[in-house]
Amino acid sequence: MKVFIKGLNSCTMRKGKLQQYRFFLLANGHTIVNNPLESDIILVWTCGFRKDVHDNSINEIERYKRDFKAEIVAMGCLPDINSAWFKKEFKGIIINWRDDEKKMEDFFGRGILKFNEAPHLFAEKNLCDNTEIFRKKNPDKDATFHDQFIKLVVSEGCNYKCTYCSERLAFPPYHSFPLKELVESCRKIVKETGYLKVILLADSIDDYGCDIGFDLPALIKELTKIHPGMKIALNNMNPAGFIRFYDEIAGFLEKGYIQHLNLPIQSASDKILRLMNRPYGAKDLERIFDALNKIGFKEFDTHIIIGFPGEEDEDFNKTMEFITKHKPKYVLASCFMEAPLIEARNLPCKIDEDIKKGRIRAAERIMKLCGIICNSDDGELSMERCRRLNLI
Repeated sequence: MKVFIKGLNSCTMRKGKLQQYRFFLLANGHTIVNNPLESDIILVWTCGFRKDVHDNSINEIERYKRDFKAEIVAMGCLPDINSAWFKKEFKGIIINWRDDEKKMEDFFGRGILKFNEAPHLFAEKNLCDNTEIFRKKNPDKDATFHDQFIKLVVSEGCNYKCTYCSERLAFPPYHSFPLKELVESCRKIVKETGYLKVILLADSIDDYGCDIGFDLPALIKELTKIHPGMKIALNNMNPAGFIRFYDEIAGFLEKGYIQHLNLPIQSASDKILRLMNRPYGAKDLERIFDALNKIGFKEFDTHIIIGFPGEEDEDFNKTMEFITKHKPKYVLASCFMEAPLIEARNLPCKIDEDIKKGRIRAAERIMKLCGIICNSDDGELSMERCRRLNLI
């Protein structure tokens, strides 16, 4: 069969899955085409981590159904995050992430290569040295902050149990990729390109190695041995993980090994953090970010959720005061999205949609005045990313 693969994922981590699908299909006699008009099957990897990308995935599935004759197969996160929509509106094939091994073999056949034999480890060269410059020269290419690093996906899944998280509904069981293979993959790219900046990507990076007898500091130490000038960026580090490895991470920062940190705080209100089941408090956040300021480390960004059940003006203001005090370079600001099966759906004191929108617009204004880049629901950055993803 001729297969066209479309990734609507907002996170770089999912590129590893698409790579695995391609390898499996090619090894078993199928053809990957670059034009959906030439395909028998269109695989659409969906994303649903917040409302704007959730809605974009649904809109794109509808567009592919409307504009192309090929059979549409819905994949990725959304079939488990919003199963009700798929049950009601989608009559095609669903290959959800949790069950992709069996379903890929059932749909495409059990050929020469079993699905679990297709390589999954994902390492990719940097696309550019500066994303901003690259975008100006290539406005229709999907370049993100991560593309100015060698990308190394180190694990899949998440062991945290945040009550707002819809992605947990789709994640497979947590698993780390082997330390030796990760280091060798990175070493190979460094040797080939001479490029020395690598970003470690995961759904829960600070859990790395917990299932294979290693930990994140051990991986960082091995990567820094590749070359004296290696610089590491850490993506999606739970502040609880920073606290757990406080001395080691602080040491890496002081030695100049860490190029960038992404630390999603979600809120700076103890009340809201407890309701979210985040395993840290406001004092922990102050300890972490005060340490960054003391070291003089400025290359960090964060995520916040606005309008979580029970959030009052006081809670919102605490988060914004924290942001304006510590001034991350970039903030991903998302309104709370009530997916059908998440734990937070059952919490009382839901926030009216108009209040959510008012708070997120207020957050945008506050951050703009502070010179902080804000990527918000349906904001310019998000709309532009969706435009680039939807070009084909």
